[in-house]
Amino acid sequence: MRSMVTVLVLASFLLLVALLTPMPNSPIPAASATHGGDILCPSRPDPIHDGTILPEEYAENFFDPRTKTLIYFNCKQDANRTMHLALVSPRNEWTEIRFQATNEWNGNFNAIRVSMSGPSAEGLDGFVEGTAPGFVDDQTLGGTYDVAGLVGAMGRDSYIYEFAVPLLSSDSYDSQLTVNGSFAFQLVLGNGETSAESEPQFLQIGQLPASGLWTSVELSLPEGNLPEDAAEMLVSLRDNRSRPLAFRPVSVFVRTTFGFLDVETVLTNEQGVASVLYAPREAGSYLVGAAFGGESGLLASVSWLQLVLSSPTSDLTILPSGDLMVRAVIVLVVGGVWGAYAYSVLVVRQALRSKEGQPVGKKGSQE
Repeated sequence: MRSMVTVLVLASFLLLVALLTPMPNSPIPAASATHGGDILCPSRPDPIHDGTILPEEYAENFFDPRTKTLIYFNCKQDANRTMHLALVSPRNEWTEIRFQATNEWNGNFNAIRVSMSGPSAEGLDGFVEGTAPGFVDDQTLGGTYDVAGLVGAMGRDSYIYEFAVPLLSSDSYDSQLTVNGSFAFQLVLGNGETSAESEPQFLQIGQLPASGLWTSVELSLPEGNLPEDAAEMLVSLRDNRSRPLAFRPVSVFVRTTFGFLDVETVLTNEQGVASVLYAPREAGSYLVGAAFGGESGLLASVSWLQLVLSSPTSDLTILPSGDLMVRAVIVLVVGGVWGAYAYSVLVVRQALRSKEGQPVGKKGSQE
């Protein structure tokens, strides 16, 4: 009987692996979302720049683990070799995307910097010279502003930017790419006077569509936790049909004053769900993110949510409540000021003791 159960369990496991493994003749071509090689930028119909990213608008994306920024690509084979981009950024301060400036690598980048100013987005078209790193506005050098259709919107505790740039520009401070690649690009996330830079990545233009399945990460956070209490955060991963994606890695991280704290990377279970424990030391609001970096046939996704930790309430109760308030009024009327004073001393002494009759100050030593 035991051997029969073992055989059934093994058969079920093999069937599950077979269902989750992409077949060689699958009608869904593999996306290069693992980025073991170059990222592909296929040609698709022009996306609508409205601050909302839909599954059919972009065929490829990339999540950067350093800047925690998710970027979507759509390349056009028109005269200007227009590239449509969408960025999902955790900051309303500037986020920057840099593209190699010339066919032959010389260290120079065309740099586009976007940020939110109130309800609208602002963009700068800049230049980064390899021998003298630092963002310089094109227009101060005599160049032109070539960012088209910039739109920004507030997402779920994150910021979404959509815009287009020419990869073959007449501006000498922009990209002038005439071949399909590979080309370097880089993401930079600003934080006041400091910034975080991604590792250089490489892109190819005009390849056959590498459309993968759209994915979505959902993040659920507890409410009312106290500092130093472990908060259990739940993450779920689903595909474009809301089907759970099992046994996939999802990373959880927290934005802090000094950058991002990587909490843990976990595998989803059979229901596409995983949990992570996090115990902040202080009360306040913490921006928590969860990201799936993408795998063969699956695009990357990210979700952000605020974790609010309340301050612990004091166990010291000075003011009477309930029937104590009624008693206090009676004592004040009947016994006068000195009677009220004596009664207040009694109330305070009672408030300074716990239910077990021990002073509140010693509660921290109890288990």
